[in-house]
This record gives sequence, C-alpha cells and structure tokens, in this order.
Amino acid sequence: MRFDAFSRQAAEQRSDCLVVGVFERAELGPEGIAVDRALRRRLRDLLARGDFSGRAGETLLMSETAGLRSARLLLVGLGSKAQYNRRVWRRSLSGALHALARTRVVSAAIALERPAARELDDYYFGRAIAEISGTSLYRVNDLKTARRPRPPALARILVGPVDSTALGAVREGLAAGAALAESAHWLRNLGNLPANICTPRYLAAQARELGRTHRRRLRVRIFDQNGIRRLKMGCLLAVTRGSEEPPRFIVLEYRGARRGQAPLVLVGKGVTFDSGGISLKDPPAMDEMKFDMCGAATVFAAIDYAARRALRINLVGLVPACENMPDGRAVKPGDIITSRLKYSTPMPRVD
Repeated sequence: MRFDAFSRQAAEQRSDCLVVGVFERAELGPEGIAVDRALRRRLRDLLARGDFSGRAGETLLMSETAGLRSARLLLVGLGSKAQYNRRVWRRSLSGALHALARTRVVSAAIALERPAARELDDYYFGRAIAEISGTSLYRVNDLKTARRPRPPALARILVGPVDSTALGAVREGLAAGAALAESAHWLRNLGNLPANICTPRYLAAQARELGRTHRRRLRVRIFDQNGIRRLKMGCLLAVTRGSEEPPRFIVLEYRGARRGQAPLVLVGKGVTFDSGGISLKDPPAMDEMKFDMCGAATVFAAIDYAARRALRINLVGLVPACENMPDGRAVKPGDIITSRLKYSTPMPRVD
C-alpha cells in the first residue's frame, strides 16, 4: 500500500474514487461544498431527497461524477457536526475503507474533515490514516483449496487537502503508519495460522526470513533442542516434554545504534499450542490456545518495524518457541525442574 498527501482542493484531485464527508442534517464541510459546486448541486439534490442520513460510518457510492477529476465519489457519514471528534473520525474513515474494499478501486483520495488539531496533529493524522487503513483492509489468511475471495484492489491512498506547511509532517506520519501496518499485518497472519502450520519450527523459519529481509541490521540465531539443553533451559524443556514438535529458542539482534549502547530486550512467549499438558484447559476455549504464541509474533513485528524505520536503538528479541501437549512424558504438577540460574558462558553453536 502506498500513501501520499495532496494540497489541492479535493474536487480537483485525480483518483479512482474521491471520498468526502457529510454531516447529519445534510451539512457539508468546505470540501463537500466545493465538490457540490463542481457537480452543479447534484450532491445537495441527492441529500435533499433523504437518500443519505450522514450517520457516522454510513457510506454511499456515486458513479456519476461529471465535473470531478475522480471517476467515483464515496460519501461518508460524519455524524453530528457538534459532536465530531477523533473517535467519530476514526469510525468514519474505517467505514470508508471497508466500502472501498468491496469495489475494484485502485486509488482513493480521502478528504474527510479533520478533528481539531489538539486531538490529532499533522504527524499523528497521517500515521492514524495509514494504521487504520492496514487494520480495515486486512484479511485473515485463507487456507482453503477452493476458489478464494479476491483481496481488496486498493493500492494507493491520497490524503488531503493538506496545507503546504504541513505536508512534511503528514507524509512522515503516513510513512510511519504504513510501516506499522505492514508489521501488524505480519503479526496478525502468524496469530491466525492454525497450530498444525504455525509450529516452533515454523516460527524459527519466519525468524530466518525476517533476518534475510533485514540482513544489514538484523542477526538471527536459532537454537534446536540440543542447543537448548546445553543452555540448561530446563523450564522450556519441561513445557515441551509431552510434544512431538521439537522446541526452538530464537534470538534476534537488531542494531540501529552504536555498538556500546545498551539494548532494549523483548521477550515473547512462543507456545504455538498450549493444551495445558496433563492439566487440560477447558474444551470450549481450547481452540484459542493457538494464540499463546502472540507474544512471539509481537516481538517479531516490533523488530520488523524497528528495521523498516531504521530506528536508532539496539533491540534484542528472545523467543522460546514450543508446544505444550499431554503425553506420558509430560511434566506433572509438583515435578522439580532444574534450570540455569545465571548465564555467564558464550552461547553454543546454533543450527
């Protein structure tokens, strides 16, 4: 997804679809008034017929746009003008993006009225648009072999009109939000995968892929079961004892600052399925135990974001990845587990 900002009037902006807001009681903001003028009052005539209430998040797509430079016009309800704020703006923007996702629109120019500057400055305005776009356009990974639904065609979003003095800050916010949306997309995909695909070895493979993507700044080390045993990680080995899936211990090191600067360390739980072992969890919630690796996915996403944005920090991500299953070898309540108390020797060779 590509993002940019524009400074010209919305009615003059070229795109597949122009998005403008309408308040309740058919009230138009400055951009809506300019669009209505370009359409020779056809917008006001439509609103006068009561075909669009302006309720927050409501949408209506118009294809007859003679007078505009955009091929379509999407009306988005903004609710009451007196109560318009950041929360309503987010809801309206999300509604517009969901409506666009149901079309084959490739580019959209979004010209919704902005909340007050005290609620959303130029940088966070741009960042919020990119983040909300990522969330609204995300689709759960579909593993069915039958014909799959087409993903949204929307590939470019333009935001405006933005004052020329604010273009730099809005574009910086858009870039940050787009990077965050990409990292969050990866996190959601990992979390939504079933446990028979997203195994400890799969997480390790994803970590290696992350290392290849950001090879200049990111070092990835993977410890197999023997390596974990040499590190005396008895607690990790105890959790995974009843599983046929071998564990992995994943270390990611991002270097964006000078070598001597102390890193931030993120530790993410990577239990790809937590049945509870011999202390089985309640059956109604058992299917949700695939989400026990979302801590690991969050660490991956955080380091991916840092690398995308070239943040000037050092980060270390630690991910113990395993599966907790019932078995004759599974750890029992009351068992004594031996684990290393202090780490002082170099890490052994990894696989």
